[in-house]
Amino acid sequence: MKQCVAVLAPAEGWEPLCQRFKELEFLFVPPLTCVPMDSAAFSYFLSDLAVGRFDAVVMTCPMAVRAVIDIANSRGMLNRFISSLARTHLVVIGDRTAESARWNGLRVGSVSPEVSNDALVKHVQALPFRGSIALLRSDRGTRALPRALVECGWTVTEVPVYSPRLAQSEDMELLLDRMEKREVAALAFPTPLQTEAFFVQFFERFDREEGMALLEGVAIAAMSAEVVKRLDDHGVQADIIPKMATAELLIEAVADHL
Repeated sequence: MKQCVAVLAPAEGWEPLCQRFKELEFLFVPPLTCVPMDSAAFSYFLSDLAVGRFDAVVMTCPMAVRAVIDIANSRGMLNRFISSLARTHLVVIGDRTAESARWNGLRVGSVSPEVSNDALVKHVQALPFRGSIALLRSDRGTRALPRALVECGWTVTEVPVYSPRLAQSEDMELLLDRMEKREVAALAFPTPLQTEAFFVQFFERFDREEGMALLEGVAIAAMSAEVVKRLDDHGVQADIIPKMATAELLIEAVADHL
């Protein structure tokens, strides 16, 4: 019987990375759904982008890309947005975000390879210019990131473009059922928000003692130091941490561990 690995993320972008590991069964269970946030902040961002006031724009994840495209399209301004964005330097985090951006017609200036705030700050710090930067992300992003960019000499404009919501789905219930039957060998956590969303639902289903008992023997994989910290907040120790915070290396590390 194949060992089961649950990746706490949508199949999009992850499934192709897992296909070569035929000896494992992969489940893709997103614990979050994301709601685009059309707001005055986005209106100001579009106006400033159109007149060239940003030297760089950061999109933190595929969800941010999809939200921005959805908002611009709903306003009937998608083509204008894409052409305006092409005149500035677009930074994205990770290959999955880059793929999503390019698929939606966006020109990517550079890719921060690791999915972590520290790696993003180092990447932006290495750019050969400074100026004004727009940070497009969720409305629950950590304050540490804009502070670090300011310390690097950037003027930062935060633009919340989506709001994460718990995805209390049938897939999540099925995953928790399989955990209760001890049919899950590993859990892979890509981001702190996905980690938090999983444990909110996990500890709603199981009390603390029962939940911690069910996690015994399950390999816990964390893609970044930020995820490790969020796991620590719940009293859960990471067993698997890839040498770099990328989706591909996370899956490889899980497969090697099992």
